[in-house]
Formats: sequence, C-alpha cells, structure tokens
Amino acid sequence: MPTKPVTTIPQQLNAAQLAIANSLADPEIKAAVAQFGYTTAKLNKGKQLYDAALAAVNAQKSGKGAQKDTTAQLKAAEKDARDAYQALAKVARAALNQEDLTTLGIAGKEPRATAAFIQAGYTLFDNAGDVAALADFGYDADRLAAERARIEAYDQANQTQEMAKGSAQQATQDQDAALAAMNDWVAQYVKIAKVALRGKKQLLEKIGVTARTSKTAAQKAAPKKAAATRAAKK
Repeated sequence: MPTKPVTTIPQQLNAAQLAIANSLADPEIKAAVAQFGYTTAKLNKGKQLYDAALAAVNAQKSGKGAQKDTTAQLKAAEKDARDAYQALAKVARAALNQEDLTTLGIAGKEPRATAAFIQAGYTLFDNAGDVAALADFGYDADRLAAERARIEAYDQANQTQEMAKGSAQQATQDQDAALAAMNDWVAQYVKIAKVALRGKKQLLEKIGVTARTSKTAAQKAAPKKAAATRAAKK
C-alpha cells in the first residue's frame, strides 16, 4: 500500500508532473517502462489523474477565497442589521409600554445567535407598523421598510455564506480524493519504473528518483579504520 504523502500539495503535484511528463517525453523511458505494462495509454491515464488533481486544487483555492469573501460580507451585513434593530428597540423601550414591547418581541434580551436574531429582527420590523406611536419618533412605513431590508440583507448574506462554506468543504474533499488517486498512481509507477530503469541513474533522475549508489569496500571499511586509528593514538 502506498504510504500517506508527507509533502506539501505543490510538492506532490510537482513530483507527479515530473514523473509523468518526462516519462511521456523521453523515448527511452517510454520504451523501458512499456515492457513492464506502462504503455503510452497507461502513462496518459496518470496524466489525466494529475490534471484532475491540479484542477481540484485550483477549485479548492477558489472555494476558500469565495468563503472568505462571503464571511466578510456577512460580518458587515450583521453589523448593519444589529444597528438597525438596536436603534428601533431603544426607541421602543423609551416610548412604549410593556404590552407593545411584547408585541414587538423585544421584552427580553437581543438574541446573539444568528438564526434567532434574524427571526427577532423580522418580528420587530413586521410588527412595528402596527404600533402607531412609533411614527412620532420617525419610524413611518417607509423607514420601517428600509430598516427591515437591512435584516433581509443579513439573512441573505448568512444563506450565501453557508452555501459558500458547504461548497468549500466539498471542494476540499474533492481535492483530497483527487490527490490521493494521483499519489497512489505515481507511487506504484515509481516502484515499477525503478525496476524498468535499474542501472540507469540519469533516466531515474529524470522522473524524480534519486538513484542510490552502493558504497565501495573502502567506503564501508572507512569507519572501522578511523576508529582503530583513534584507539591507537590513545
């Protein structure tokens, strides 16, 4: 089983591109790996997986960017909506009796949770038109409609942000799946390519594989020789 990648996403993409593109471009590599089942068609299958992974990574970045934008818009809309709500609530509490406050839904504290606040905002502005006394404090039908629109804008911004959040999460899942498929293919291909290109260091390096070199007898004996020399000097 291929091991879980420990490199960054750009490194994963670069490694895959190097292995696949150079294999397709080099006739000697193509001929060698073809003998072990990696025909041009099979190499092109790897390229398709790479292309799909690259597209998924770009889509994930776009989704994250969209989510960030909608979050900023949501914060601005919330500030605007709460300002409208709090202004009318303060006027109402200063001018109306408890029964009217109950009708407006502001007998208690302002809700902090998004859904609860939006519902409270609609209740406040929808019922405010039935409280004639508010018109004396500047809240006529036109103003109430304009202020209610700020609650609607917050409601819409919240829905848009939730959609963007869901899309970003899906894009991340799609990215992870596409990268896993690509990495699995590359991991297996590299193992086979090492066999097909054994003894051909330059070709292995072309596909991103650092060829291991065996130590000479003298190199293997060097540590023992150095230790013996140090011991003799003591």
